[in-house]
Amino acid sequence: MDIALIERTRQQMKIPIDRLCAAAEVAPRHYYRLVARRVSPRGSTISRLNMALQRHKIGFGAEAHELAPHAALKATMVLAAFCLKADARAALDADPAQRATSNPEWMAAARVRRVAIYVANQFFGFAQADLARAAGVTRQAVSNAIKELEDERDHDAALKALLDQLEEVFS
Repeated sequence: MDIALIERTRQQMKIPIDRLCAAAEVAPRHYYRLVARRVSPRGSTISRLNMALQRHKIGFGAEAHELAPHAALKATMVLAAFCLKADARAALDADPAQRATSNPEWMAAARVRRVAIYVANQFFGFAQADLARAAGVTRQAVSNAIKELEDERDHDAALKALLDQLEEVFS
């Protein structure tokens, strides 16, 4: 979906720009520049705007605002576990506060959680603070997980291929 299609959809759905931008965590001024084609949108920006439109379409409003990050994180954990060939149930059941770095099962779950947080943030547009609450970790832990995954992506060809494939699917 490109910015012109997003704008047409927004107009058809009669969504105010400020509401769409708030849901997508995009500054209204930046949105206007995107629509005027003064700047090129990043894939993650398009994904966040698209996800905000989808949430409005299916009725996610203020009443469901707190439920969405939890549901998205669980869904992305199952997706990440499938892609990483890990046990989804073990990843969902693992306690992130345990910090059992010497336990291989806990480390596998942590990797799944890190990929899931990255996907939910970058491709679905959920705020890091909302994902931190959903995962039961600090905002700093989410920020660190995303940064570490981006760094790891530069050095791990398999991870880069996986994330590129997921980005293609969700953009």
